Amino acid sequence: MNARFAPEHLLRLKPVRPALALLTALLCWLAPQRATATVVAMTAARPSVAAEFKALQDRDEAARQDMSRWLRETAARDEHLSDKDPHVLSLRMEHRGQLVIAAYAEFLARHPRHPAALQEEAGFRTDLAEDLDAIRRWEEARTLDPASPAPWNQLAHTLAHHGRTVDAFVCFDKSLDLSPREAVYFFDYATAMLLYRTVAMSHYQLTEPEVFERVLTLYRRGMKLEPENFQHAADYAQTFYLVNPARPAEGLAAWEHAFKLATDDLERDEVRTHLARHAIHTGRLGVARLYLDLVQEPQFEPVKESLLRRINDASKAGKPGPPPPRSPAAE
Repeated sequence: MNARFAPEHLLRLKPVRPALALLTALLCWLAPQRATATVVAMTAARPSVAAEFKALQDRDEAARQDMSRWLRETAARDEHLSDKDPHVLSLRMEHRGQLVIAAYAEFLARHPRHPAALQEEAGFRTDLAEDLDAIRRWEEARTLDPASPAPWNQLAHTLAHHGRTVDAFVCFDKSLDLSPREAVYFFDYATAMLLYRTVAMSHYQLTEPEVFERVLTLYRRGMKLEPENFQHAADYAQTFYLVNPARPAEGLAAWEHAFKLATDDLERDEVRTHLARHAIHTGRLGVARLYLDLVQEPQFEPVKESLLRRINDASKAGKPGPPPPRSPAAE
């Protein structure tokens, strides 16, 4: 630009040093880059939704584990006596549960459409409500009679029904400790261990055959306390359908023993259907038919017809069996 025609205010400006101009331009270019890097760093420092939810799940599980531990400690030390606050355990569990529910609420306030969190929160609320209801009823019962095994046994059934199997085992153990002469507690414990044998294997560090042996031992101890109880004998015999490796001879002996304890035709016919099933399994088709011919109770008619079809099918296949044994159930 010709200085002669330049505006007067431009002529008064001092010339800018080249180095200073370059530095100014560089700073102007770096400023937004630094701002962007700061935002990225802040975003990276904030945990992802998945990580937050995982931490929430861990907190949920930790609370459940603590509640189970408190129940086991109560059973071990038996501190929950009537001369103390009878609601210590339920209050402690409720407080811990509310902390987890509050954590779920905070997470859902930021992520209201997170389906897994909604489901987990609802499940935790339901489980907590069911557990607290069972624990409170147990506390009230123990307040009336701290030494009674019945509240422990009832709590065990409730916890097992709600999927708290390990805690149920603890309560079954406690009921037996308080009343080792009550046959029904042995049978309840044995039945639970049989139904949840996978959990029992993990909890007691046993193999499956060892769990079966413990189940049978519990049943036998109960039968010794009530040796004339037909239902106990039948429950014991039923167990051999599940025992692995199979023990057919012991199973047969158990059903024959149950038949001796039967007090009416209904119980005798029930045993005959099981003896017939055992005879079919061992190829003694004539013995099986003999048992079934004696079954007259109408409620066993469907089972009888099904077993007779199996006998006919096996007979057509030409499978002869060994000679029949002598059994009072076939007379």
